[in-house]
This record gives sequence, C-alpha cells and structure tokens, in this order.
Amino acid sequence: MLQGFAGLTYVDVIYAALMAFVITQVILSFRRLRISVKFRPDAGQVNEAERRAIINECRHMFPVKTVNFRGKVFTTGMLVRITTLQQRIIEGEIIGKNDKDVLCVITGEHIIAHEMNKIEDITEIIK
Repeated sequence: MLQGFAGLTYVDVIYAALMAFVITQVILSFRRLRISVKFRPDAGQVNEAERRAIINECRHMFPVKTVNFRGKVFTTGMLVRITTLQQRIIEGEIIGKNDKDVLCVITGEHIIAHEMNKIEDITEIIK
C-alpha cells in the first residue's frame, strides 16, 4: 500500500487536497441550505418586531387621532365593529385617519385601510 502512495507526484497530492476541499465545501453548503429551508418561517408569518414596526408606520401614515362618523366620536385605540356598504364586518382597533378620509383599523391578523364614505356603520365594542 505504501508503494502506491510513493508513486504519487506532488501534483497528484495537491489535486487530491483541492478536490477534498471542494467536496467538503459542497457538502457543507447543502447542509446549510437544508437547515435554512427546514427552519424558515412561513412566508405569511410576520414576527412581533416586524408587526410593531408596521403598526408604527401606520400611525405615521394615519395621524388623525379622532374620527367623527355620523355624530359619533371615535378615538385611536378604541375597539370598533365596522360594517361596510358591502356588508363586510371588520372588528379591530382604530389606528387613525388620514387627510384623504381613509380609516385604518388593525384586526387580529390584518391591517385594513377603508374609505370613510364606503362605511355604513361604526359601533364601539365594549369589553
């Protein structure tokens, strides 16, 4: 067996070392890829820090804190039930309103912006 190794030239040894290095790097890359795919959060999920950043951005986009709707006054942070003209029910917390008369509401999973003129009714939810 030693006679077989004795017949190798230094070029053969360098080539073997380079091939071992390349094969090791390929195996490690596939392993990292498999681990990252396995533990990747779902595309629809947003972590809490991202959610808070999005809510803060909405507060800047909808700066008006008081909403007047058909004689009723609603403020930021109130829990409300909104009925749209299409009879869709939206329940959530008011974030604010902007100068274009668009109301922003955060529900359990979504942040919804809806035009005030397309809202049929808003009622406060009392817990």
